[in-house]
Amino acid sequence: MRFETFMAWKHLTRRRKSGFISLISLISTAGIAIGVMALIVVLGVMSGFDRELKTKIVSVQPHLSLEKFGGVEDPEGAIRTLRGLGMDSLISAAPYVEGQAILRSEQNALGVVVKGLDAAREDWSIYQKNLIRGTLDLADTVTFETKRRFFFFKKTIEKREGGVLIGESLAAYLNIRAGDQVQLISPQAGNAAEALLKGSASIRTFRVRGIFRMGMNDFDSGLALIDLRQAQDLYQLGGRVSGISLRFRHVDDAQRWQLLVQSTFSSGYLVRSWYDRNENFFQALKVEKSVMTILLTLIVMVAAFNIISTLIMVVMEKTRDIGILRALGATSAAIRNIFVIHGFAVGCFGVILGAAAGLALALNLNPVADFIKNTTGLEVFPSDIYFFDRIPVEVNMADVGLIVIIALFISMLAGLYPAQRGAKLEPVAALRYE
Repeated sequence: MRFETFMAWKHLTRRRKSGFISLISLISTAGIAIGVMALIVVLGVMSGFDRELKTKIVSVQPHLSLEKFGGVEDPEGAIRTLRGLGMDSLISAAPYVEGQAILRSEQNALGVVVKGLDAAREDWSIYQKNLIRGTLDLADTVTFETKRRFFFFKKTIEKREGGVLIGESLAAYLNIRAGDQVQLISPQAGNAAEALLKGSASIRTFRVRGIFRMGMNDFDSGLALIDLRQAQDLYQLGGRVSGISLRFRHVDDAQRWQLLVQSTFSSGYLVRSWYDRNENFFQALKVEKSVMTILLTLIVMVAAFNIISTLIMVVMEKTRDIGILRALGATSAAIRNIFVIHGFAVGCFGVILGAAAGLALALNLNPVADFIKNTTGLEVFPSDIYFFDRIPVEVNMADVGLIVIIALFISMLAGLYPAQRGAKLEPVAALRYE
């Protein structure tokens, strides 16, 4: 700060400030702090949503899938062709069967998505990580039942029972545990209700081998995993499969290789990436994040208008002092700098306070939500609505830095008009009625 600007600032601030003006300054500071805090928390939650959704979706769904209407007739030939394309980041290629069915227990029944997986070639790490009860062994168990006929004649019947892996919410709804028996009902014509009425449904008995908790409601309440051969038998596919699941070292490689895979196979095949399967959902999240950023920035702008009104009132209160300083030789630039620095100081203090509060709240958002729930009974984050059982938060320091810079820039702009107005005061006009 130049010497003459410092002396002018010292003279202007020598008299005790008006309490009303000080209150407006505090309100302006609080407004900027609240706006910055809200922006940091909201953007942290939105970024956390993006990260968690992407992680969970690509862990369960294929990075890239090769499908064909009516099923892929030669899955092993398709896999050999895929491996021969030279995709260096390809980790695994495995056949899968996917369809809808009704999962029924003795107490309840619910529609689910059934996935038949090849245990030898599929990546089970995500299910192993989130398994809470039982095992991942979906292999068939064979039992023998002997029936007596005509006194001494006996007949032994072989029974095979597949294993199924389900989510925690689904198990709770059906009131079943690991080791219980359930039935999968697959319609062979029309919908499930019609198939049951006509007696054309395919019904298979399964044993619940394990229960997982993915933390995403869609998977925990609507997904059932069975062995690939059991799924082919359930949907009467024979040797066909629904598609080939491809997984890459980096999930973003899926879109890089998508065109190559599509051009290799005929037009009867459909190649979809994980993003294609969820494009509308991720686009909605992106738009929501942008809109929330714009709306919350308005809070900072409202606080900036408070800074403008505060500085204008200071200019009006200090008219006599400004006139004296100008008469003593203070330049317009020195007066202008005083008010610019004053507005920037108010904004800077609010930004620092808001950034600190925002980071503290974002990093402790789940404990705060738990405290509110335990204290008031209000559930801040219902898992059945927001997909997750905990609030996902990812604090991106680049976002925080951008928020701080924008807020400081707005605060600096807020001081320009009052500063220019104070700098234009002429000594004669300022002291005319004094």
